[in-house]
Amino acid sequence: MCNKAVIGGFLLSFPAARNLAPNKWILWLTRRYLEIARTVPELVWAIIFVFCFSVGPMAGVLAISLHATGALGKLYSEVNENIDMRPLEGVKAAGGTWFDQIRYGAVPQVMPNIISYTLLRFEINVRASSIIGYVGAGGLGQEFRTAMSFQEYTDLSALFVIIFVTVMIIDYGSEKLRHRIIGMEGIRA
Repeated sequence: MCNKAVIGGFLLSFPAARNLAPNKWILWLTRRYLEIARTVPELVWAIIFVFCFSVGPMAGVLAISLHATGALGKLYSEVNENIDMRPLEGVKAAGGTWFDQIRYGAVPQVMPNIISYTLLRFEINVRASSIIGYVGAGGLGQEFRTAMSFQEYTDLSALFVIIFVTVMIIDYGSEKLRHRIIGMEGIRA
């Protein structure tokens, strides 16, 4: 679920950045798409996809992926707008295309922030998946709904603990990975 959103957000973030967009129409279209994707909550996307594809995990994955693409695209584009433009100008002066400027001038500058935002969004997606499953999109949320309907409070408690521990582990792992990446970036610079 997260990898499609990361790729989509990453690719759309460059034409959505004011300083990197190839022209104003692409900037406008990309920004509007990202706005629509992130403005509609995951739960609403899940209901729409459950209606389109029936109950199951596909609806949940699509809902989370679409919303996360919009959110990550926005965050990544803001990172892109704060880069130093001199490396891009150097690539352009050497005859590089727009794609070369992005690849060799922008991407190396933004990668630490991209990784940080990606890890944060992964944690958010894990929490969102339990809520989205409640409307029939699969996962722990669906189990949560079943336990609530049968008033099985021990099962509800266990599911809550599972979600809580999972988020804690992801948060801890993300923090360690983020510090390792940032630490490595500081050594190379």
